[in-house]
Amino acid sequence: MWLRKSVEKLTGSSRGFSSVIGTIFMVLLVVTSIAGVFLSTLYQNTLYNYAVRGQNQQELDARNENVVANGNYSVPSPGKVSVIANLTNAGPVTAQIVNVWVFDTSRQTYGFNNSVGSKPWANYSWSTLKAGQVLKFTSNNATKVTVPNAVSGDSFSIWFVTARGNTVPLTKSQSQGVIVAQVSQGIGSVAMDFNSFVYYNVSYVSGKYRLQVWPNGKEGFYAPQENIAFRVILTNFDQNGRTITLSSHSALWIIFKTNLPQQPRSGWWHIVNINGTGWISSQTRGSFSDVSLPYGQPIMVYFASENDLGTDNFKLSSPGWNGPAAVNLMLFGKIGVSTFGQNIPFVSVYIT
Repeated sequence: MWLRKSVEKLTGSSRGFSSVIGTIFMVLLVVTSIAGVFLSTLYQNTLYNYAVRGQNQQELDARNENVVANGNYSVPSPGKVSVIANLTNAGPVTAQIVNVWVFDTSRQTYGFNNSVGSKPWANYSWSTLKAGQVLKFTSNNATKVTVPNAVSGDSFSIWFVTARGNTVPLTKSQSQGVIVAQVSQGIGSVAMDFNSFVYYNVSYVSGKYRLQVWPNGKEGFYAPQENIAFRVILTNFDQNGRTITLSSHSALWIIFKTNLPQQPRSGWWHIVNINGTGWISSQTRGSFSDVSLPYGQPIMVYFASENDLGTDNFKLSSPGWNGPAAVNLMLFGKIGVSTFGQNIPFVSVYIT
């Protein structure tokens, strides 16, 4: 009865009814505000947890990152340092090389190259290493490091830098040093890749010669007698890191087996320039471009011309002989600013 009278009293008075409505709205506003604050707190706490988890994961990945660098360096020209290294990802996470630092301990100068992460390296591998992967880093013109006043004979400390900020010191490879010493001191500055020796059949189209089965060629240890050219891959291992340039005098020479040593049977192919689609460039005098062998970079070199800087004349077949023959490379040109000459007796071929 009391409650009924109270309700009738409130509803019968406009001021009392307004008080009830206001109280309800105030309660709803307070509840909504409390809920908003609570949900906002939960959201901010979730974001914080995500940030902490992400930061912890980054720190964990950084600690688990384990890249090992073994290789060597050279100074192909004053102020330019070239680095060759095998980079091994020995950790469980992917790593990316973004920078290489070089410190000249002899002169207390340094330099870096932060473009290595955005450019393909000389062997066409990218700077990202998957877990367990091994990539060869070879400096080209884009990835050499400029170090003021650096010269051949200086001592260097070298680091690779990963995208996570870890530094990877370069450990100088003893085997690389032995190879360089043996090749450049005992044999010569240029080495040849035996497995890459190939020949090409050559076609004549509209007054020009073109290598067939471009760019791979065919295995060169057995070759036909007619219309052929040869390709070798050469690497410069000069112990001083100098660039070698091969002149038009360079030639591939084959000597056939004979019972008459006083009358040797032989054939030869002079070095030529090849464009990017397999066409042999003109060999007329003055048109030949010296072939450059930068330190440590495998370079494809082609032999097809009959004459050394003669007219546009190519020797695309052997001189009528067949059977087994020994092959020699006679290389001439410049090593740095000095004259260069080297003979490489490297493979045998059977001309069918």
